[in-house]
Amino acid sequence: MLNPNNKQVRLSHEEYTRYSKQIILENIGIESQKRLKKSKILIIGAGGLGCPVMIYLATSGIGHIGVIDKDIVELSNLNRQILYKQEDIKNLKVLSAKSKIKEINNNCKIITHSYYLNQDNIIEVISNYDIIIDTTDNFKIRYLIDETCHKLHKIHIYGAIEKFEGQVGVFNYKNGFRYKNLYKKNLKIENNNCSRNGIMGITTAYIGILQTIETIKIILGLNIKSRNYILLCNTLDTEIIRKKIYKQKDNIKLSKNIVKKLETKCKISESELKLLKNKVLFIDLREKNKFHNKHIKQSINIPIIKFKINTTIKFIINNTRNKVLIIYCDKTERSIIASYFLKNHKIKHYILKTINKYKAQ
Repeated sequence: MLNPNNKQVRLSHEEYTRYSKQIILENIGIESQKRLKKSKILIIGAGGLGCPVMIYLATSGIGHIGVIDKDIVELSNLNRQILYKQEDIKNLKVLSAKSKIKEINNNCKIITHSYYLNQDNIIEVISNYDIIIDTTDNFKIRYLIDETCHKLHKIHIYGAIEKFEGQVGVFNYKNGFRYKNLYKKNLKIENNNCSRNGIMGITTAYIGILQTIETIKIILGLNIKSRNYILLCNTLDTEIIRKKIYKQKDNIKLSKNIVKKLETKCKISESELKLLKNKVLFIDLREKNKFHNKHIKQSINIPIIKFKINTTIKFIINNTRNKVLIIYCDKTERSIIASYFLKNHKIKHYILKTINKYKAQ
């Protein structure tokens, strides 16, 4: 738990009344409510995930909330970034968010950082907070957050979304695993893009609330079952799966030798491919728009970003029992990354070096 010494923290009569319904809970009480008030939480990103996180941290009684973002509100944000209204368009998100949160709970101190997080300012910013909530959609920044939280011994609450799916993780908690144990830095997976891939607004609220729940559980010292696990959420199936994260040694990388080994072992010739006829499952690793533009007949599209999701691996296993799995992409690096994941799950497969030689539609 955070802030075990609360002797200097006082709750006003108004605060007792405001939080009375949660204070009477057996796992909270007055002392835990004081811990919430004393806590300092930083939210990196004031978008679809950041909005519900801010709202429910404030209504729960968090005393200090920092939010960092340089973006302005746009019309296309309004379907999922629930703090903003049409009159906020073209205003800085952090300033609009502060105004709305103060209306919800004036007892909560909001600290705004109206700039992007980077290598030069991250240590100064993060050092002022107890828990860091990552609501960004940028892999480069996520790795920077991971490294800095580890260096400063800060707890890192991770969240990510795409379409109807999302992930939540608690990192760097009690010497637990880090973000880099989920996605190795050298994999260089591309950022999600809401404009290209799409996103359902309710999915961001769902994942943001889960991030908030994990944050509050840490502050109160409640059972953290997501430690060393990643929560995989699918709002279409109303399903949450806990997937164990395994420690990866730092020296295990997709080095040139490993790449060469994978390419050599997994290579398939054109003549061998023709002999297989219909006993093949092709997986196209490219973005959806490229897939629709041109792809091998009867292939299916699973973008590389999906390869760490448990449901994807299950699907591949179930659909390749009597077929040969062949993956392909217009970028060799992606094929190697996908091959690396499949190899770790002991799924036999081949890499098709180019789609130009084969009949496409």
